[in-house]
Amino acid sequence: MTWWKWTVRVGAVALGATAVIGILHMPMARPLLAMLGACPVKATPGQTEIARRAALKKLRGAVPAPARPALGFDLESTTLADVQAWGRARGIACQASMQDTLLKCESVPAGAVTTRASGTFDEVAFGFRLADHRLVTVTTISSGLDVSAAATRFTAIAEMMEGALGAAPTAKRLPTTAWDARGPVFVEYRFVDYIAGVSAMGMQGRGVVMREHYTSARDDGDRTQASLTVNR
Repeated sequence: MTWWKWTVRVGAVALGATAVIGILHMPMARPLLAMLGACPVKATPGQTEIARRAALKKLRGAVPAPARPALGFDLESTTLADVQAWGRARGIACQASMQDTLLKCESVPAGAVTTRASGTFDEVAFGFRLADHRLVTVTTISSGLDVSAAATRFTAIAEMMEGALGAAPTAKRLPTTAWDARGPVFVEYRFVDYIAGVSAMGMQGRGVVMREHYTSARDDGDRTQASLTVNR
């Protein structure tokens, strides 16, 4: 199964926040952006923001989150400049794109962020609101994990989320002793103002691929729409 087929297959449950701004900019998510009404190759930051808002309306839950952990960053408070300074201080290579609404950092040590993962992330993507370049989503991608290491890391992250949020997940499929990574495992939380989760699955030629996502699900309202009008 290809990465994109996996994303589509479990997107409504395990990878719901794939529709949020940071992941929408990545090549593997361009088909979803197209489904939401934007060109899969030439989508502007404004079109992506519209798609993000449309997706969140369908994905958010009904009650406020008791907390909104995001790997040590503060959703809607942390700025692009804050994250760039964080990267420079740790010698992490980061590149901004899409009118500074996306910052992708490569080879990020797990110790550089607040997580129970270990080792190094292939990539950490930060998505910023177009209106004011405040952080709205953080996503990590790790690949090349063996099944045992992936199950251990997945369980640790899931336990961290449960402890921080103090609630049962909206949806989950946990790895068992018989899990061989041929099917996805996931934990997903959906609140009216926050969506978070972790997912993992074996991918041909890439070992087990794991993804964490942390997203502000608040409706940006008229402020975002006004910014989009200006940027058209």
